[in-house]
Amino acid sequence: AVVSTQSTGECTVQHDLTSSERGIQVSTQLKWKKLNTLLLYDQEGERIGYFRFSLSAIYLTGCIGCRAPGALRRAKAAEGKTSWVFSLRDGVVQIKIDGEVLYEQKLVGECRERYAQVRRYAFHDMTCEDTFLYVPSEMDTGLFWETQPSMIVE
Repeated sequence: AVVSTQSTGECTVQHDLTSSERGIQVSTQLKWKKLNTLLLYDQEGERIGYFRFSLSAIYLTGCIGCRAPGALRRAKAAEGKTSWVFSLRDGVVQIKIDGEVLYEQKLVGECRERYAQVRRYAFHDMTCEDTFLYVPSEMDTGLFWETQPSMIVE
């Protein structure tokens, strides 16, 4: 659910990415320089870090900074938006397009501990009025949905 967190006032989606089988599916135009950004938070709404990627690079705050693999660059849609999935299940960062894993990195040590706390996420410039696909089996609703039930997209 998109809810304002008490500590930061930012709007986040509560979703345990560390156990989610689906991860987060996003449809965006993939570009060479423009980074797609997910903000990652703990249960209390404190920001843990950012996941950012473009056709040229992949970043996870404090843990990953590398060139995007060729398979990822070639998988983008010829025109328009590309649907991609970000997951962080069991300490493994993955990017999938069309069900195929095109990037994978296992987190270790402090990075694994840090990102094992991810329970919420947000997109850059996300507001509490934004919508998303709600998956009841993997996401928890919050007070926002009790006041705005028509925002649920199935």
